[in-house]
Amino acid sequence: MTAPGPAGVLGTGDATDLLGRAREAAEGFVADLVELTSFDSGTWNPAGTRRAATWCADRLRSFGARTEIVEVHRTGPPVGPALVARLPVPGPGTVLLVGHTDTVYPDGTAAARPAVRDGDRLIGPGVSDDKGGVLAGIHAMRLLADLPGPHDGEVVLLLSPDEEVGSPQTVSLLTALAREADVVLGLECARENGDLVLGRKGACDVTVELRGRAAHAGIEPERGIDAAAAAAALVLSVRDAAAARPGVTINVGVLRAGTRPNVVADRARLEIEVRAPSAAALDEALLAVDDLVDAVAVGGVSGTTERSGSCPPLEPTPASRRLLDLAVRRGRRTGLAVDGALTGGVSDANFAAATGTPTLDGLGPVGGGDHSAAEWLDVATAPARIALLAGLVLDAGRLLAPQETPSRKEHP
Repeated sequence: MTAPGPAGVLGTGDATDLLGRAREAAEGFVADLVELTSFDSGTWNPAGTRRAATWCADRLRSFGARTEIVEVHRTGPPVGPALVARLPVPGPGTVLLVGHTDTVYPDGTAAARPAVRDGDRLIGPGVSDDKGGVLAGIHAMRLLADLPGPHDGEVVLLLSPDEEVGSPQTVSLLTALAREADVVLGLECARENGDLVLGRKGACDVTVELRGRAAHAGIEPERGIDAAAAAAALVLSVRDAAAARPGVTINVGVLRAGTRPNVVADRARLEIEVRAPSAAALDEALLAVDDLVDAVAVGGVSGTTERSGSCPPLEPTPASRRLLDLAVRRGRRTGLAVDGALTGGVSDANFAAATGTPTLDGLGPVGGGDHSAAEWLDVATAPARIALLAGLVLDAGRLLAPQETPSRKEHP
């Protein structure tokens, strides 16, 4: 990794110093990102996510961070390890940075579509989600390592291997670290317009099974009970239920029914995702889906629902708004305008915020096109975003912890 400043020169930690040293490391950031995206690390490629974690650990140790490769796999399809790194920094308090090493791309993607630069954009698998954000966190920690002491605070970096599927194996480690922290900063990339992420919807999957009765569709259709027709009506009903609830989306992503075209369908299966901006709205929408499934029984079809993959919302709080205000003021000192956005996507920051620790996400560089062949990162935004992240760690440690946040013992 290219050092962010001249060898042996300590920074001051003010906004212009951090930005200047981040700019000096700009090409090193791009080179690191090209290298980190040169191999596959899909969620179900444990060797790939292990390689990514080891790669990051090597860079972190180069400037004094303590690293631990943590095996998180317990059940289900295997996943690679998480990485936890710790670095002493100026100021009191503990700031947790959260990112992830896994991508959504199948094996072979990195070789088929290696990262390429097009002006200020680097295009490639994982450049935005989330390897660009991961590297922003590492480079920001490097800036902080070069500051003069005393280093009484701590930055903890957690990189999970399974964020893209809801972090089922890492969530217990994530929430434990979040409870120990005074502030959590998410390393997902900034929105395309540069906004940070103040709030995210919560989400839950619902599997619906409908049972009717089969019959010959030509000779005696009246003896059948059509589960396919019930499923079609349910699709329209849940769409209307979402439309009546501000900020709620209910998406039927998968619908299967019947066995043959000449048989009245005796069963149907719907896979539904419910998203909402608050825990109360999410609970209410899920109950609405249950009620709509129960209503199907009026026509003779029986139905059941099963919930899975629940993720709590990242709801704005006074403390997280204060974090955003700190970021806005820190950005102004170097001419960087940022604001806070609410988004429908979920991330590990959702689980962190659910512990009660103040959380702000989207601290990576500006990127977009996630999960597609057009995924891109605006590398020209990286220096200012890295400097902002490093500065926010300092500001959060000095102003939010421990005076303005609950003590660690008070976390639920």
